[in-house]
Amino acid sequence: MTSSRNGKNDEIMELQEDTERGQWDGKFDFLMSMIAYAVGLGNVWRFPYLCYKNGGGTFLVAYSFFFVLAAVPIFVMEVSIGQYLQKGAMEMWRMCPLFKGVGIGNVVIAFMCIAYFCVIVSWAIFYMISSFNSTFPWETCNNWWNTVNCLSGNENATYVAALRQKLKLANQTTETSVEQFWEKRVLYQTDSIDEFGGIQWELLTIMFFAWLIIYFALWKGITSARKFVYFCALFPYFLIFVLLIRGLTLEGASTGISFYLTPNITKLADTTVWKDAGTQVFYSYGVGFGALIALGSHNKRDHNCFRDAVTMCFVNGSTSIIAGFAIFSILGHMSVIANKDIAEIVKPGVGLAFLAYPEVATRLPLKQLWAFLFFLMITILGLDSQVCMMEGLFTAMEDAFPILRRHKKIALGICCFGFFLLGIPMVTYSGVHWLNLFDQYGASGYALLFVVFFEVVGLSWGFGAEKIRGAIKSMTGIQLSNVWVLLWKFASPMTSFLLFVFCIVYFKPLHYAGTDKPYPTWATAFGFFLSSCSMISIPLYALYYLIFENRDLSFKERLIRGFRPSSINENNGTQRAEQMTFLPQNQ
Repeated sequence: MTSSRNGKNDEIMELQEDTERGQWDGKFDFLMSMIAYAVGLGNVWRFPYLCYKNGGGTFLVAYSFFFVLAAVPIFVMEVSIGQYLQKGAMEMWRMCPLFKGVGIGNVVIAFMCIAYFCVIVSWAIFYMISSFNSTFPWETCNNWWNTVNCLSGNENATYVAALRQKLKLANQTTETSVEQFWEKRVLYQTDSIDEFGGIQWELLTIMFFAWLIIYFALWKGITSARKFVYFCALFPYFLIFVLLIRGLTLEGASTGISFYLTPNITKLADTTVWKDAGTQVFYSYGVGFGALIALGSHNKRDHNCFRDAVTMCFVNGSTSIIAGFAIFSILGHMSVIANKDIAEIVKPGVGLAFLAYPEVATRLPLKQLWAFLFFLMITILGLDSQVCMMEGLFTAMEDAFPILRRHKKIALGICCFGFFLLGIPMVTYSGVHWLNLFDQYGASGYALLFVVFFEVVGLSWGFGAEKIRGAIKSMTGIQLSNVWVLLWKFASPMTSFLLFVFCIVYFKPLHYAGTDKPYPTWATAFGFFLSSCSMISIPLYALYYLIFENRDLSFKERLIRGFRPSSINENNGTQRAEQMTFLPQNQ
């Protein structure tokens, strides 16, 4: 009786603790927060480019495959477990302590991504400010940053031919005014990652301003920032539809859409298509960062998280497809006006949006309006994703160190300022190279896939897929079919593992954007170090748990205990088996 009473008191204390973390008040608050987080720059630009690169409509086949087997099941799993346990990415693993390293990995990956997102926002704001000119600064070649090999696109054929012949003799090539504005004015870009050069003070100032916005959006908790969340979730859709309507009415729009959607069935035999589709799904839906778990933990226990999660998955995919129509209709217009193939306009790399769209904007009527709207959209998409990732990271830190919750404003301010300092190398003259390194090695690719694989295994096999289904039933009243159990236990982990193997087998060192020049060996080694920071935490913590925790037990008993809630009542020695996670609904 004493044990039961103690367990009941512990449950009540946990519920009281949960009320301190803040909960969504409105019916659509949680859904809007997920849209603000998961719908980002990857939907607006990366998806359309990958779709074009990998066979148009054929890419949608591979994308749909990973959408069904990986995105939806894992998305639902993360959101549901966050709501059910009312914990962040690290503390939720108390119900399966052997996998706590996964929570650490989630936090590290979010840390890597947060480090550079405000830098991208600062680029967008720089362009947004620059669009307030009758003549865009990237539109001509008579600025102080332009060189003799600059072409604006308005020169006659005779001049272009003569210039190219002259540069050929000097072993040089022409550059567009858009490229030179991006590299020589916005970034002050050096040729290699080890040439810091100096700090781009304008970007540093804008980045500081962006971090102030992040701080004030979160200082009372994300559940108190309803207006910010709603605005950031909905306003980009208004801009996307404005751009879509304008794009579809331009001459040559059908050419761009044809390039975007025309299927190339032979591409299905190319492993690169499947690798690109899979990694895009994981990155675009934001699984593995811990943010979805944190956002779900702010729900009331009877909220219909399953409905919201499935809705969000379809909203995310639809946004990517609609954005593709908007972007490629405009690119089709550009190809007709400039008499270029779309392949010459679409350029890969982190600066893709800052190269192609400014070139397109100069050709549009009311060009200042369209340029401003486009870069405003990128700014908002970057800010809302950053806010939600910061919430995921800080929630995990608050759960691990509850004292932070009592001094949230100060702790959050220190955290934001720390990330601002971490972003300074990315606004140096070699900053874009550093950002590429963090993006490719630290926040995506095989590091993300590795963490997601063990997260799915830990939840579906350690905690139990049947328990997750039971948790959803107890919270929402929805009885999921056995298909969901099969997806969680077999399809999703297998998909994650195969994608990880693909990334390893087909690994290629990172190259400087638009060149065949690889990053130096030391930079590649540092990239592997960034990846290992999240990956190594999983086996290291498992070893630590098996060696140092519960040393009075046999190895077999420790292993079994590692798959179960391990909170022990020290007074009477009895285990609170699963009391932490399975709280009665009437409590």
